[in-house]
Amino acid sequence: MKQAASRCLALASLAVALGAGGCGFWVPKTDIPERMGRGPRAEEMFYAKISATNGREPNFDEKRQWKDQMDERVFKYLREHPEIEQTTRYSEFRFWRQVAEGSTPSEVRALLDEPLEQTSDPALMKMKAKAHWAQISIKAKEAWTYPLGWVLYFDDKGVVDMIRRTPPQFLLTE
Repeated sequence: MKQAASRCLALASLAVALGAGGCGFWVPKTDIPERMGRGPRAEEMFYAKISATNGREPNFDEKRQWKDQMDERVFKYLREHPEIEQTTRYSEFRFWRQVAEGSTPSEVRALLDEPLEQTSDPALMKMKAKAHWAQISIKAKEAWTYPLGWVLYFDDKGVVDMIRRTPPQFLLTE
């Protein structure tokens, strides 16, 4: 009986030790940015703005009002820039309201508003890109920072690379 209790205690201690010791291996590394194939969505920025301002997700009326305003902004932009219809990023802009590689600065502003920060300083852009700077530096001339850790890199024409420095704060339903 004593031997069974000792084994049980030893196994429990071992499980706790392994569990506690192994936790460090599963912690996400938020300080390393991730290169993204697709950029931020306008809805994501809207949720982040409401969450930061009010400490909650937007309510039904706020979502409806934002959606109406975004529809108007997108359709106005498309009327003023019909050439975008011939590009591969048209669907991302019109339907998904999402930044894509090649998006012009005016398209990004139409979807996401003004950035939190704009810089053309190579040292600051390198600090934001970290390990990815070697690939990004070849084309990037400017970086725009947005909420939720998004950094968009631009050349003279448009977005050339996108990274995300932090994990998402909440999930969006599609």
